[in-house]
Amino acid sequence: MNQVNIVTAQNVTLKIELANIGDRFLAAILDVLIKIGVILVFSLLVAAVRGSTGIIVLLSFLFIVFMIFYSLFFETVMNGQTPGKRMMKIRVAKVNGEPVDIGSLMLRWLLRIIDFPFTWPAIGIFTTVVTNKHQRLGDLAAGTILVSSKERTTLDNTFYTETQIGYRTTYPQADRLTAREAELIKEVIRQYQQNDKYELVLLASQKVQELLQVTPTMDDLTFLKTVLKDYNRSGITPPTVSDDSRFQPK
Repeated sequence: MNQVNIVTAQNVTLKIELANIGDRFLAAILDVLIKIGVILVFSLLVAAVRGSTGIIVLLSFLFIVFMIFYSLFFETVMNGQTPGKRMMKIRVAKVNGEPVDIGSLMLRWLLRIIDFPFTWPAIGIFTTVVTNKHQRLGDLAAGTILVSSKERTTLDNTFYTETQIGYRTTYPQADRLTAREAELIKEVIRQYQQNDKYELVLLASQKVQELLQVTPTMDDLTFLKTVLKDYNRSGITPPTVSDDSRFQPK
């Protein structure tokens, strides 16, 4: 399993799983099949309006635009995913942990002409295989990678924290947290345990206190652990959000 370390804006190092070559290939095949379907629909529409030159010109223009800007359009509106990537649960992400932006996606898209020439996609395949993070030239130039968004069932790399039978919730406000924020709290605790980064604990504790509007009577580390237990004990899992703006330090 190939992984890459991404440092978030909170100085938290997250281990992100890279998309494997097989998933990338299948995603590309699925996108090609979708384009073939669009070609068939286009052909049927042209046949249906045969003789209407103006409509045929308009349909042809829309068809060409769709085929050219397919990946750029979908990756922009679907947060780094085309329909094929979404089905294979992979997405485009920045190597520095920042949200993928239109500039990076556009540069990545422009360099497709080099990575995947019309004759044979030799350059794109070669750089994807030999680079450490499986990046094609477009990814290297745009500072992007393809990562897996598949959910893992192991508890160690999730926000889940075991609670004992009969455990009483200390902070019922914990159900206000999003799943993403709970994941960040769990990662802060892990970073402290592995790398003794207590400054992250202090920062996260302060931010969680602001979010939940509570004043703990315990130390910061115990407070974060308690909030995670209360979050899991609440039985409410808010939807994961793509950004963590509420968790940014002021």
